Amino acid sequence: MKVRLARRAGFCMGVRRAMRLALRAAESSPKPVYTYGPLIHNPQALALLEKIGVYDLRKAGSPREGVVIIRAHGIPPAEKEALLASGLEVIDGTCPRVAKVQALARKYTREGYQVVIIGDKDHAEVRGILGYTEGQGLVVSNFKDLEGLPKLEKYVILSQTTQDEEIFELLSREILARYPGGEVINTICHATHVRQEGIRELARSCEAIVVVGGRGSANTNRLAQIAREENRAAYLVETPEELPLEELARFKEIGVSAGASTPNWLINGVVERLAGQGHPLRRLLRILLYLHGPLAASMAAILAGTSLWLKGLLEPFPILVGFLLTFFAHTWNSLSAREILALCQPYKAEFYRRHEKPLVLSTLLAFALALTLAYRISPLALMFTALLGGTSAVYSLTALRSFFPGNRPLFIALYWTLIVAFFTLEAPAPWLLRGLFWGLVFVLSLFQILYQDLLDLFEDGFLGRESLAAWLEEERALKVLGSLPLLGGLLTLALAGAGKPAFLVLFLLWFYQGGLWFYLRRKPLGRRLFLEYLSLSPAFLYLFLSLLFHGF
Repeated sequence: MKVRLARRAGFCMGVRRAMRLALRAAESSPKPVYTYGPLIHNPQALALLEKIGVYDLRKAGSPREGVVIIRAHGIPPAEKEALLASGLEVIDGTCPRVAKVQALARKYTREGYQVVIIGDKDHAEVRGILGYTEGQGLVVSNFKDLEGLPKLEKYVILSQTTQDEEIFELLSREILARYPGGEVINTICHATHVRQEGIRELARSCEAIVVVGGRGSANTNRLAQIAREENRAAYLVETPEELPLEELARFKEIGVSAGASTPNWLINGVVERLAGQGHPLRRLLRILLYLHGPLAASMAAILAGTSLWLKGLLEPFPILVGFLLTFFAHTWNSLSAREILALCQPYKAEFYRRHEKPLVLSTLLAFALALTLAYRISPLALMFTALLGGTSAVYSLTALRSFFPGNRPLFIALYWTLIVAFFTLEAPAPWLLRGLFWGLVFVLSLFQILYQDLLDLFEDGFLGRESLAAWLEEERALKVLGSLPLLGGLLTLALAGAGKPAFLVLFLLWFYQGGLWFYLRRKPLGRRLFLEYLSLSPAFLYLFLSLLFHGF
């Protein structure tokens, strides 16, 4: 079975903005946080909000204090004024594109125009826009509604931002034919247009279409409807578990799209479940990622590569200790912070819930084996391993997780660098070279961890205070990630100046990282498995270059 993903799917700009406002408020506000009605039309996203203490205001009675977030669909101005007068702190999560339609409705109403809105009269967005017409707006949902229109002279036609393009064109053309002289402003959001065209593109090449999203979402249902209009079997599912895998197995090529209220973690989950059907190797690769095996191997590769550069040899015991310490730290952290993990990687959290006992046992055995191997190296290595492993366990279990915003990637990069520094401390290279290499290791490690942190941010879940990507926010985090290869290049120049020209081969590593950064900026969807392995690949390229050009 081949799985193809639509060009654009999932959260639109307005929905993502509203969700991140809610997540930020939940994290930073000491007061209760509410939404004015369902923030978006997706039950799984709303369940996530409730897990972090964000509830629907209308179900909470009449609270006297707190923060209330206006949903992406917007609300009528009278309701917004009532919220402001209630004493609650109001955060306006109205989509900027919806706000533009509201502003147009108010402007034309004040200029004496009759405002006609093409959309669903029961939709929250349409009710909000109507509020800006001072009770004079008209709504047209279908051709039958045209019969109830009064005689129109000076009027303007606007659209619900999630309206179907073809329906808008047909209805507005018919209104103009009946009542010439009106103005038409197409206020359909570009994201809606792109998603609808994407479904039509998929229908041309795929035998069946899976649409991911809430059943109460108008734009999600419209995507499924378009697929059926294109004579394709269409399946609307809210979660991967709802996929009729046996029925879908008869199709050779399946297209996947999602409504504008669907978080990426659900889309990735559906794609992964479809792509993994009948492919045990893919499922194995996913489980290995859950167990942090490839992550620990990448840390061991960095240690091995640095040992080659500084010592000219590979030492099996230190490399194994580095692998085991990294496995212990990351797996223990996932076990102890499973509730937080469930807010950004729910399927990984569920894996840890189902296999908790064997995972705890394997984690403790890994730490015990690391201590045993460290003892074989030296008593000092044993003390170092015990101290570093204990520190990582304390970080997972205490308030150190929120010591300062964005600390987790920095702590992990430092953790990895300390392991490398300790086991290359007695290298025959000058102190300056060792220090420069340790700085290089920190940059290389931080790039990989921040890359994965951004992948988590792109999932549209809740990352918490310790996430550097969430603290910096998307664009700034990408800029920081893009600056790391440049910093690595400067360190490489310094190494070449202080050592030998062979170090310049490491520029290949930084060019490669630059390519990974450029690819990540495209925010590819439905490729989480591939991207996670890709994020770890610089460590293995570093080891490969070290094997070719090692030695001081």
